[in-house]
Amino acid sequence: MNDLRGTQRREWPTRLVLLWLVGLGTVLGMVAVFMDLVEDVWFREGFVWDAPLIIGLHHLSRPWLDTVMRLVTQTGEAGAIALVIVLTGWFVYHHRPLDAATVVVSFMGAVALNSLLKILLARPRPFLFPPLVVESGFSFPSGHVTAAVAAYGALAVFLWRQGHRGWAVVSAAWVPVVAVSRVYLGVHYPSDTLGSLIFASLWLLVVFSVRDAYARRQQPASETAGFPS
Repeated sequence: MNDLRGTQRREWPTRLVLLWLVGLGTVLGMVAVFMDLVEDVWFREGFVWDAPLIIGLHHLSRPWLDTVMRLVTQTGEAGAIALVIVLTGWFVYHHRPLDAATVVVSFMGAVALNSLLKILLARPRPFLFPPLVVESGFSFPSGHVTAAVAAYGALAVFLWRQGHRGWAVVSAAWVPVVAVSRVYLGVHYPSDTLGSLIFASLWLLVVFSVRDAYARRQQPASETAGFPS
């Protein structure tokens, strides 16, 4: 029995080290890809895969699919704002100010940083075919996708931590659906949406890391990390 316990004690540190290494490698990889995208956008070098992908999606265009994609893309703007309001209200009602603040900071911070990146990089929107919706402003990164990550991504984290794994996956999976809709409608390059997915995911990681560090210092041990039971 003592030997078994000793083996288990040795295994846990090893697993934690491996998890940390995998996590660190993933984060560094995401940063590297995002910086490569930013560099190419900054120097207007372009991406050989952007045009074929956006045109390929455009070839799938059907009147009914156009309608669906217009509805889907709204979930990355009005839908994301509505979700943030509902989540914030939920946590305030259940006396969870830290989680309410986390949702607000996640969304507002992501939108603000996205706007700043748009201004700095000033990438023109694609015009390989007449877009199916009218959009103004610059293209990189996609504001709709960034908002979707900040809102649906945050919801997915809370759901996952509360044990609702299936709904967490559904919430997270909705983000790439929004990304596809932006490319399909012709208002963003695929690289715009990829940049948003990476940048906003890294921002979400920072927000929840700060939230958890603060919770360990300030919140009672009995408080859960997700929705109230």
